[in-house]
Amino acid sequence: MRRTGMLVLMVAGALLAAGVASADTVTEAMALAGQAYADGDYKETSTQLQAALVGVNQMLIDLLIGYLPAPPDDWTADDPEGLDASVIGMGFFAGLTVSRNYYPPGGSRIELSVAANSPMLATYRMALANPMIAQAMGQEGMNKTTTCGYDSFEEFSDEDEIYQLAILAGNATLIMIEGDQPGDGEHVRTIAGALNCAGIVDLVE
Repeated sequence: MRRTGMLVLMVAGALLAAGVASADTVTEAMALAGQAYADGDYKETSTQLQAALVGVNQMLIDLLIGYLPAPPDDWTADDPEGLDASVIGMGFFAGLTVSRNYYPPGGSRIELSVAANSPMLATYRMALANPMIAQAMGQEGMNKTTTCGYDSFEEFSDEDEIYQLAILAGNATLIMIEGDQPGDGEHVRTIAGALNCAGIVDLVE
């Protein structure tokens, strides 16, 4: 790995360990990038701009986590988690993801995830545009629906006993809700009903 990449990971680790990136951190990195650019040090310019990006993305993740619904009455939930895939070399801005596990009475686990610029969106978009693909997906237990004002697909796998809802929110946001028990369709729809999908899209697009 190049030294620049190592420096970015070190900065990212420090920001993530702090739990929140401050605007001052981003401002400082941008100022250092500007000075390095003026000095003709393009390597340092790149390093500082990437550090600023990590800081901004961490703030976006923190804001996005705020859109994950609280557990309904009588449910419990894990603490939400967030990931900036650009930190591990998986895209420039793409791949901001937050997730949270919810536990309704009865022992099920409902997993909610929100991903900006998910590569899985392409598959779902093809199904929307091509009736033959949509029909093939339907034959596998996947049905087109509408959830919180956006196109979505729901699927139940007899083999894996998994109920899954994929919401194609906006132009580049994929919201996935998955249950691990045969009767989790209602639980999945409960979490879907608590989502502010429009707010999520406004934040990340």
